[in-house]
Amino acid sequence: MAISTPPDGPSLHFETVGVHAGLIRSENGVKDAPIYASTSFNFNNSAHGAAIFNMTAEAFCYSRIGNPTVDVFEKRMAALEHGEAALATSSGQAALFMTTTALAQAGSNIVVASSLSESSANQFRHRLPPLGITARFIENGQINHVEKAIDEHTKAVFVESISSTDLLMSDIKALAAVAHNLGVPLVVDNTAGAGGFLLRPIDHGADIVIASAAEWLSISGLNSAGIIIDSGRFDWAKNKSRFPQFFEPSPGFHGLKLFEKFGNLSFISFSRAAIMRDTGPCLNPFEAFQLLSGLETLSVRIERNSINALQLAIWLESHEKIGNVGHPGLASNPLYHVSTKYLNRNYGGALYFTLKSSEDYFALITKKFKLVSPSGSIGGSKTVFILREHFEGDPEPTRLYVSVGLENIKDIIADFEQALV
Repeated sequence: MAISTPPDGPSLHFETVGVHAGLIRSENGVKDAPIYASTSFNFNNSAHGAAIFNMTAEAFCYSRIGNPTVDVFEKRMAALEHGEAALATSSGQAALFMTTTALAQAGSNIVVASSLSESSANQFRHRLPPLGITARFIENGQINHVEKAIDEHTKAVFVESISSTDLLMSDIKALAAVAHNLGVPLVVDNTAGAGGFLLRPIDHGADIVIASAAEWLSISGLNSAGIIIDSGRFDWAKNKSRFPQFFEPSPGFHGLKLFEKFGNLSFISFSRAAIMRDTGPCLNPFEAFQLLSGLETLSVRIERNSINALQLAIWLESHEKIGNVGHPGLASNPLYHVSTKYLNRNYGGALYFTLKSSEDYFALITKKFKLVSPSGSIGGSKTVFILREHFEGDPEPTRLYVSVGLENIKDIIADFEQALV
C-alpha cells in the first residue's frame, strides 16, 4: 500500500514542508526522492506519447520537460513559497529569461521597480532589447512612478524582494496593487527570501516568484539552479488582450488553447511546455537531489546566517574605520520600517559596508582576512566577501559586500577585528 507524505498545505510549518513536501513514498518504502537519471520515459503506445507531448495527457515523457526527481523539488518549492506550481531551471538567470519571454514578445516592455543584481540588469539592458523586449527602470520603487511607467505594452512589473545592491526591502503589497489595477502581474525575484523562509511574496500579492537556488537554498552554494513559482492567482482571463499567447490556438500544440486546459496556471504551463521545451535550460536530476537535501536544513541554516549577519552589522556600525553599513535589519536602513513589515522571522545573511579610507579598503581585500575569503557567490556556509564592479564617479568606491556564514559569530567578528587593525 502506498504511503503519502502529509499534505503540503498551510497546516504544516515551514520547517516540516522543507523536509517532506512533494514526495510520495512508493510501495518500496523509499524515504528520499530517487535520482531518475533518464532522459526519456516509456509510453503505452504511440498515441499516448503524442498526447503527452501535445499536453492532452499527463505523464513524464522527456527530462527536459519534466523529470520525477526534479518534480519533487518543484512541488516542495511551490509549497514553501505558497504557490500552486513550479518549474525548475538550470540557473536563476534562466528562470528570469524564461519568465520574461513567456510573458513578453517583441514590442513589449517590463517595468523594473527596484535596483537589480548585475547579472539581472545585464539581461534587461543588453540581452532582451535585441528581442524587442525593453525595460523601464524605476529603481527607487516609488509607487506613483511605477504606475506612470505601465502602459498598454507592459507585460509585468518586476522587482527584487530585497534589492541586491542596496539591500532595501520592496513594498510588495503596494506594487502588487498598482500592477493588478493596471492589468499586469507582479514578478518578484525572491532569492533573498531564502525559499520563503524569510519572506513569501505570494502572501503579499505577488503573482510569480523566481529565484536563484545556488544562493541560500543549496548547501554551501554548490548547485547552479533556478526556480519559477506560479501563484495561480493572476486573472489572465480578465486581461486576455494583453496575453493572447494563453488564449489563441497554439501552433506548437496543434491549436490547443492553453487557458481552456490550464486556467490560471497557463503561465507556468506555457513556460514548461513551450519555453522550456524549445530552449532547454532544464535542471538535471542530480542537482535536484542535492537541492532537496539543502531544503531539509534550510530553516536551520538561514536562522544562523541571519543571526550572525545582524550581529556583525551592528558590530561594524560601531567601528571607527567603517563608514556606512547596509543591512535590512538595521534601524539605520532607510527602509527599515518596510523590512519590519515583511520580514517577520529575520533579515537574511547579507550585508555591505564601506571603509572611510581607500588604503584600508585595498589592504582589507588583498591580504588581511584569515577566515573570511573572497567569492563570486553568496548564501553558503562560509563567510565570504564579494567585490563589486567599480565605475567612474562611483559614490562608494570602498563598498564591500559580505555573505555571512554559519561559523561562530565570535570567530567571524574576531577575523574582522584583526583585519581592520
